[in-house]
Amino acid sequence: MNNENCEHIGFLISRASLAHRNIIDRQLSTLDIHRGQPPVLFLLQKYEGMSNSEMAEFLNVTPATLTNKIKRMEKAGLVIRQRDPGDKRFSRIYMTEKGRGIMKQLKASIKEIENNLLKGFSEAETRDLWGLVQRILDNIDEYNSKMELVNQNEPSCCNNDPLEKVGEQPS
Repeated sequence: MNNENCEHIGFLISRASLAHRNIIDRQLSTLDIHRGQPPVLFLLQKYEGMSNSEMAEFLNVTPATLTNKIKRMEKAGLVIRQRDPGDKRFSRIYMTEKGRGIMKQLKASIKEIENNLLKGFSEAETRDLWGLVQRILDNIDEYNSKMELVNQNEPSCCNNDPLEKVGEQPS
């Protein structure tokens, strides 16, 4: 498809994101891991021993979603859960040796992908692109915040008297 046919930047960004995700999926399949697992591994590499709720909040997913992901990763031997010695109600998540080995390969794969994506870009262009994409993300966050405020101020259909909407009063 010719990029000149893309009338909206969002469409172009979506196409790039989908193409990138497809490349990542192919690379991850060679490592026998799934798309949602690298963020967990990268987070554990930086913050070993996080609780499920801490990790879910950091990754912006529900605790239930993360629990399922962790179970799958535990079954694959990438992570282990251990009871918190200070509070037995909580489990802490740790990367296994297998997980650490995968990380080395994962980092190499990601570096290879990024090098190919940015082929022909100068360092300055790469920095500019990074900054521009970050500005788009900041604008999206700002827009979402505004939309949340608008939605909070709109009357809910469930909180209003249905007769009030049509101007009728009960008899």
